[in-house]
Amino acid sequence: MSANLNNVTAPDAYSEQLVLRAPEATSLFLSVSNQAIYYQLGHGPGGGGVAWDEEEQFRLPGYYSLDVTCDAVRVRAAVPAAEIPPPLEPAQVTATLE
Repeated sequence: MSANLNNVTAPDAYSEQLVLRAPEATSLFLSVSNQAIYYQLGHGPGGGGVAWDEEEQFRLPGYYSLDVTCDAVRVRAAVPAAEIPPPLEPAQVTATLE
């Protein structure tokens, strides 16, 4: 099973609407543009919710293929949109969890 986010603007804070869930995933593919992001891996896809790793992972703009063991991932912007001066753009993320 896989889950995808397709070129979304990274929110300023973690959002339940942007949680990717793929039980027993072993790969995370990220494409980050414009600004840096943070992400967290989650474990336990069952009805009891997800337990998030305490440590956030930081990624600069770029393409990443990561070996992971998790059931979910969530992303947020490293720099809040209100703090980004024009003409710079907020972080955009495409992610696949497989």
